Amino acid sequence: RFLGLHAQLGEQVLECIEQQTAERIFAFNQDVCSVFQAFLAHVEDFKKARRQIDFVDAEWNVLKLLRDEETAAFLQARLDARYSHVLLDEFQDTNPLQWQILLAWLAAYSDASRPGIFLVGDPKQSIYRFRRAEPRLFSVAADFLVREFGAVRCEQDATRRNARPIIDVVNALFLDVPEFAPFRVQTS
Repeated sequence: RFLGLHAQLGEQVLECIEQQTAERIFAFNQDVCSVFQAFLAHVEDFKKARRQIDFVDAEWNVLKLLRDEETAAFLQARLDARYSHVLLDEFQDTNPLQWQILLAWLAAYSDASRPGIFLVGDPKQSIYRFRRAEPRLFSVAADFLVREFGAVRCEQDATRRNARPIIDVVNALFLDVPEFAPFRVQTS
């Protein structure tokens, strides 16, 4: 009976220690969030004082303009007049916000005045996750362009850049990642 009570008490002590640890982590995260929020407010004040924006601000502002009924038509007309062909290279490094901007622009087309879209990329080469790049958007965008624009997929699965052993390692690394299965590379 003593050993049973000892084990039960030990479990309760461990649960208390885990709870205290969780509370300390929560308090730390609250403090970090408060400091980060103050930092972001300072950065925003700094930019406003200098009448400057950063790249993320530009992305958000473009998306707002394309979604705003008062500005979208004007912007669409300007883009229509200027671009009849669009090449999107290194698309694997596109982030969801950038994709939303592109969708807002392309969704406004309803006729043959749509620009021709040429999408280039390799999801296995995505290196900008720190900038919120989402390599899975490549397949989403390709499917959208096939469905909505009648695009044709021209997949290239050969390379002359690397020797066979390097290609084998890359293919093996991505073999068990379902979204990369269509992107196996061959040497030519």
